[in-house]
Amino acid sequence: MQSNLLDKKPITFESKGLTSGQNVKVEITFEKPGHGIVFQLPGGVNVPANADSVVNTLRNVVLGKNSNRLCIVEHFLCATSLFGLTDLLVKVDGPEMPLGDGSAKIWFNLFECNGLKPEPPAATVELKEPITCAKGDRMLLAIPDETFSVTYLMDWNHPKIGKRWQTWTSSMAPAEIFNARTFGSLKEHEMLGLSQDVVSLTADGFTQPLHFEDEPVRHKLLDLIGDLALCGINPLTIKARFISIKAGHEMDVVMAKKLKDILK
Repeated sequence: MQSNLLDKKPITFESKGLTSGQNVKVEITFEKPGHGIVFQLPGGVNVPANADSVVNTLRNVVLGKNSNRLCIVEHFLCATSLFGLTDLLVKVDGPEMPLGDGSAKIWFNLFECNGLKPEPPAATVELKEPITCAKGDRMLLAIPDETFSVTYLMDWNHPKIGKRWQTWTSSMAPAEIFNARTFGSLKEHEMLGLSQDVVSLTADGFTQPLHFEDEPVRHKLLDLIGDLALCGINPLTIKARFISIKAGHEMDVVMAKKLKDILK
């Protein structure tokens, strides 16, 4: 947990949004312990970063209240988890968090450029029994352990992906995760006007050099950490091994809800 942040000036950032194509301004204010991470949407609507606020998980995690919506929160929440930031008011003047290159790097760099240092928390919260979420051939497990870790098993019908698995533990460098960019088909990205900004899949490869040979599966770990943050506490504090077998945002949020109910 970060300390001595209440006197720090708000951090401001502005960048292009994915869905709107317009610049989105974000202002991050440091709050008292117990505040949690809360997004403030246009009109002053406050939406807590927890699973009960989730209204859609189709392509990314969307939080909402009444008719207000905020998309693509998972990359930001992964960065705050890895950094050890827990009590923030995040004012956003648009319908989405900026995407950057599709990783969590823009947020990690933003914190560092404003004088913060990563302070990932120790795992101190006991998980008394395993938790299982399953749907078809997809599964997400939380298994009691002595430390925090995430593992993802990927199975994509693509010559450069195929069957892969990767693990990240709290003893590893955050850059192993936060530098991993999102990916999707070139056709879809061209439709969204993103083909110049993010990594796209072609029939036999990628449109850009990868940061890691297994970057797609590492991004799945990034998403998983960000989604688990919706349980209401920093997921790195949970003494558990999370194993995801081809799961995604929908199942991640189900797990976050179960954790929220169990750990409260």
